[in-house]
Amino acid sequence: MAQYRRILPRASNYWEACARHTSRHAARTLQCGYYCDRCARRLTREAFNDRPPVYHGARVKGFCGLCNKRKQVFLRQWFACGVCWNVIVGYQKSIVASQAVEDYWRKEILPEFSHLSLVEKEAMSLSPYARKPKSKRQAAESLTELDFVVKNRRLKKGKLLFHIELKSGPGAIDEMREFQLDINDSNDIIGAANNTRLAAYIFHVQTEFKYHPPTRASVALRIWWTDIFKLLKHRLSVKTRRGEDKKAGYYSPSAFQTMDTFPEELRSRRYRKLHRRLSRRRLQFT
Repeated sequence: MAQYRRILPRASNYWEACARHTSRHAARTLQCGYYCDRCARRLTREAFNDRPPVYHGARVKGFCGLCNKRKQVFLRQWFACGVCWNVIVGYQKSIVASQAVEDYWRKEILPEFSHLSLVEKEAMSLSPYARKPKSKRQAAESLTELDFVVKNRRLKKGKLLFHIELKSGPGAIDEMREFQLDINDSNDIIGAANNTRLAAYIFHVQTEFKYHPPTRASVALRIWWTDIFKLLKHRLSVKTRRGEDKKAGYYSPSAFQTMDTFPEELRSRRYRKLHRRLSRRRLQFT
């Protein structure tokens, strides 16, 4: 495949506009990242409305800012607003966090619970910014899937047992004063639990950057877990995030446990108890 060198012309109506917004949204900041050719094409096509970079830099050996693989990468620049660029940077961390959960399941769960399958339902996908026909709350009210679902292969048609919602960030739960979760995210978890009557667990994967100048890789460190009932019980407050226009819930980190305790959750089949609680009473949206 030929090297990817397409650039956005200065005559474009989207010069100095955020590449991720579908309609013109002024953004005069040039955001920079090192990407392999394949991922640069993916970002252009899937996340940036087919708007290519405005600049390609020299080739270096390092980590791609999307696929997280060590290979030949190039400095690429797009016009993008800060909020959208945070989404782009987050893709790399999401890929790594998802792989960490799958690795944990394969190494720590399957040897004892070989009949339990972890199935990824909401795989990381690139997308542009566009206003949705439904509000976030309306979408949550009809949601039936989260990031992962666990099935029992021994039962007819692989009966679904519970959901897992994946969150990631640089913080370690045992070093946090508060755990933050966007209200939209907590409502998504509540909506899927209500609509399926299946227990919903939340896994927090601690990720950090490992630097190989001028590139960096995302690395998963540790994982913690809780369930939606326990998380809501430990909510301390709801307030607008600093510097943003969206609200988040702030929770006591004591809602979470280390992953060495999760096998006991499976042995006791506590997810059945959570299922019965959901069958009796729906969780309330925030």
